[in-house]
Amino acid sequence: MKRIIGLTVIGIFFVACLMAQDGSNIKYYEPINLDSSFIGKYCHIDFGEESFGGRIIDTIEIKVKGQKMRFYEHRKDNGFNNWFNEQYLIRIEDKNLVSTRLQNSRIDCLTTDKIYLTSVLRYYANESPIDTITVFQHWYDQKNISKVLIKN
Repeated sequence: MKRIIGLTVIGIFFVACLMAQDGSNIKYYEPINLDSSFIGKYCHIDFGEESFGGRIIDTIEIKVKGQKMRFYEHRKDNGFNNWFNEQYLIRIEDKNLVSTRLQNSRIDCLTTDKIYLTSVLRYYANESPIDTITVFQHWYDQKNISKVLIKN
């Protein structure tokens, strides 16, 4: 009888683990699978190598209001818990721990070879947000994109 109860408890635990959901509010899409239903949705772009699990950090230059800026991917993703608001591109500007984060990009238009976005730059000093933001429009070539992360 004890053996049956023990096996039942282990079985219930095993089934519960299989049915448990991760803590993710992101869906990953190939850029070629995007269509007009994605216009207006918030996204992050995964460049170059796929950064699933945060193991690969890619860089990209983005023109912001006429100035080229180099950003690094910041992916906080352990394969189970990955939240949309914890993913961004970051630019470290100097040794004073001032950074710029490209967050909250919204898809404006899709063509066969480009994704057009409106994005927000937020500025941080010592990991604390500064009240200044920059909103700008830009685009990416789809050939440079590994995945598009869409907020659920």
